[in-house]
Amino acid sequence: MTKTTSLKKNCEFQHVFQMGKTKGSGILVVFVAPNELNVNRLGIPVSKKMGKAVRRNLLRRRIKEAFRAFEQNLVGGHDIVILPKPDLATASFAETKKTLMYLMKRHGIVNG
Repeated sequence: MTKTTSLKKNCEFQHVFQMGKTKGSGILVVFVAPNELNVNRLGIPVSKKMGKAVRRNLLRRRIKEAFRAFEQNLVGGHDIVILPKPDLATASFAETKKTLMYLMKRHGIVNG
């Protein structure tokens, strides 16, 4: 399994927020913008409103694992930012995974 490439800099996140397309559901909002690279990059900003550090890291790990489940099925060359909503804290992992897959399909970046 390959390591997921991350968005690190604020300017990268701002580019996705300004130029990207947005799709959302009750627990997640996904922004997708094309990039010049041949790989997908992932960013997961979790605000302090979601809880203390332990809770924020738990949510971040859940989203990363759900993303890794179908990362190889995605079309390359996109920057992806996944924003969790407060209801994600009570959602199950299966629901998170299903919702994320649904939003990726709505963006049209899933092969097949």
